[in-house]
Amino acid sequence: MAFWWATQTTNHEEAIEQGSLWTARNNKGKLKEARRPILEIQPGDIVFHYSNNYLRAVSVATAPWCHADRPKGYPTRPEDDRNDGYLVAVDPIVTGLEIHRERVAELLPHGAPGPLNRVGRVARGKYLSRLKPDEAARLLGMIELNYIPDAGAGKHDPGTEEPATTDARVSATRRLEQARFRAELFEDKSDGCCGLCDRSLPGNLLVAAHIKPRALCTDAERQAFRKVGMLACALGCDALFEHGYVSVDRTGIIVSFARPSHPALSEALDALVGRTCPAHNNDRAEAFSVHHDRSLAKHHYRTLR
Repeated sequence: MAFWWATQTTNHEEAIEQGSLWTARNNKGKLKEARRPILEIQPGDIVFHYSNNYLRAVSVATAPWCHADRPKGYPTRPEDDRNDGYLVAVDPIVTGLEIHRERVAELLPHGAPGPLNRVGRVARGKYLSRLKPDEAARLLGMIELNYIPDAGAGKHDPGTEEPATTDARVSATRRLEQARFRAELFEDKSDGCCGLCDRSLPGNLLVAAHIKPRALCTDAERQAFRKVGMLACALGCDALFEHGYVSVDRTGIIVSFARPSHPALSEALDALVGRTCPAHNNDRAEAFSVHHDRSLAKHHYRTLR
C-alpha cells in the first residue's frame, strides 16, 4: 500500500463526485514528471486530496490506471489539450475536510520530493506526489482516520473466473463515529425532524450534520454529538447549511448572507430565513456561533474577490 498527495484546483468537487484522478500527455507526447505517479497508483493506495488552501478529502484507489477520455470538469490547458489520457478510479473515504495548508505544513516536510516547496507552501504545478508512510500517518492521525486494508481485496480467487472483488475495502474510525452520531441524534427512532425546517421525515432523508465543522472540534466535542450536531434534511437544508447559504444567529434565528440570483435558491432561502431554528438551544449555541461566524467570513471573502 502506498500513499499519494493530489493537488487539485477548480475541479476538486467534480473529481471527488466522479471518484476520479485523471491526466494526459502534453501536445509533444510527454507525460510531465508531476503527472507520472498516476501510472504507479494501485488498488488499496490512499490518496489525500488538496484544493484551494485546504486538505479536503481522503480516498482509496479501487483500480489501476486505464486509458480514458478527459472526464467532465478537468480543465484544458494550451500546452496539454489532449483529451485521451490516464484515469485512476478512487472511492472517497472522508470528504468535507477543511485542514488549512498551514496545519499541513506542520505535518509534512518542506521541499522535494514531497508536495510542499521549501517554504512550506503547496508547490505549484505538482499534481501528484508520493508520501512516506510516516507522513501519511501524521495526516491520518490529524483526522483520526485509521485505514485497514483487506488482504484479499482485488486478488484472484483460483476457484472462480473473476476476481473475488475489484474494490479495496476500508474500515475507518470516522465511519464508526458517524454511526454512533446518527444513533445518538435519532434516539433509537426510525424517523426524526430536520433541525432547520422542522419537517418530520424518515431516517433515510435525514443527515447527521455537524454544526461546528468536525475538523474544528476538540476530542471531547467530537464525542458530544448533541452539542455539535443536528439532523438536517436531504431535501435541501443540509446542503444549504453546509455551504453556508444559511446559518443561525445568537438569538436562534435562521439568517442568510447570500444574495442568490438563481430563483430556486432564492425560494429555498425564503422558506427558512427569519424562522426560529428548532435545533438551537443553550447546549448548541457555541457550535451555531462558530458556523455563523464562518459563514459571515466566507461571505465577506466572496464579496471582496
